[in-house]
Amino acid sequence: MNLSDTPQTNDSPAPLIHGFTGVVNPNKPSRFKVLLVDQDSNTINALRKVFSLEPYDLLYTVNAREAISMAKRDKPAVILCSLELFEMSGVDLLQAVGEMAPHTCRVLMFNDASASTLTDAINLGRVDYLIQKPWQDDALRQTISDLTQRFQKRVEDEQRQQLQADHVYCLEQLQEELQQKVSERIEDIRQVNALLDQSRKEIKLQYLSAIRVFCNFMELRSPALAAHSRRVADLSRIIAQHMNLEEHEIQSVYIAGLLHDIGKIGLPDRTLFTPFASLDGEAQSALLRHPIRAQTVFMNLPDMAEISTLIRHHHERFDGQGFPDGLQADAIPLGSRIIAVAEDFDELQEGWLAQQQLNSKDAQQFIQAAAGRRYDPSVVRVLAKALVEFASVPMAHETLVTAKNLTVGAVLARDFVGPDGYPWGRKDDVVDSRMLHKFRDGERVIGHPLKIYILKPRALKIQN
Repeated sequence: MNLSDTPQTNDSPAPLIHGFTGVVNPNKPSRFKVLLVDQDSNTINALRKVFSLEPYDLLYTVNAREAISMAKRDKPAVILCSLELFEMSGVDLLQAVGEMAPHTCRVLMFNDASASTLTDAINLGRVDYLIQKPWQDDALRQTISDLTQRFQKRVEDEQRQQLQADHVYCLEQLQEELQQKVSERIEDIRQVNALLDQSRKEIKLQYLSAIRVFCNFMELRSPALAAHSRRVADLSRIIAQHMNLEEHEIQSVYIAGLLHDIGKIGLPDRTLFTPFASLDGEAQSALLRHPIRAQTVFMNLPDMAEISTLIRHHHERFDGQGFPDGLQADAIPLGSRIIAVAEDFDELQEGWLAQQQLNSKDAQQFIQAAAGRRYDPSVVRVLAKALVEFASVPMAHETLVTAKNLTVGAVLARDFVGPDGYPWGRKDDVVDSRMLHKFRDGERVIGHPLKIYILKPRALKIQN
């Protein structure tokens, strides 16, 4: 439609026009759309002339509803709208455009307006700029140029925010997937650990069962020899603890002490319980071979290699005059040096080592006098303290029970080391059902009562 072909009178409104003017200057390619809205077609033509050399695509209309449709469809960078329109006010138009094209910058042009109207334009129409007619062309061009940059920044900010939101969403999705995989792996690990715990329990019970078998052999051969081995094992363990050995080393010392005389099975009673100096040459020779025989029994068992070595050398002397290999000082395994002290302390009291039977005090003095020659001085130094613990009876605040009589809720009065040489409970630990089952399984497998010190009065029984 050509505007000049439509006659106008002062009594009739301007013709209803809308249209599009592409960029005029080919050297400045268009980047933005600018929508012009005014009820006066002459005003629109004047505005088109102002921007004729600017790099914009110009959209224009005299119809407010058409302006809303164009804004919704084309998303212009700037809408330049007059306050006075036929169908609605410019404020209402800009408010509607803001809802469907929120990035579009909004300019309101007016002839005369009250302060309340301009306030509504700013609050309701969210107007970016107010321009009073008549305008200055250069100032108007600069304003629109500034607003197109503001529009571009709004678009870029939204794109950046959307990109960040997409990244956050992707990260959340990845986190959920990762959490799911982690949960699955944790469950897999839990199941594997449960199987490993069960396997370890079965292996440990098998290990204790093997020890029990060997101890039963000794018990069948001689109850006195078996009781002697248990005392040697207990004292050796306490000495090793006072010497601050690692837990696996304490375990090895304990088991080696328990089985150190296994090589004596098959020897006659006279050889077993007669002082060495009183034996004839053949009996002495047979007795001297018992550590090697014991090592031979255990050396092919994977878990017993270290223990068999400790058993082989428990009759070595610190000065190198022992048997079977004549090792000296630190060349003798520390565990063997510990067992040597514990065994001789017990055998002196049984009358198996010296010509006469000694009491505990004299046996201790004998060992102390032989420190540096027969025994390791570092082991002898802790013997007295170890014997206090070894010989202790329940104190006033303690009760001695077996695993069979132990109850859930009891409080351990002392550290407890199990038949495998490992700590099964610490002082002040409260006995739970798991610990109770472990104690009873161990007592059942090893075949003799465990000594467990608990506080009295007993704690209230915990309900399972």
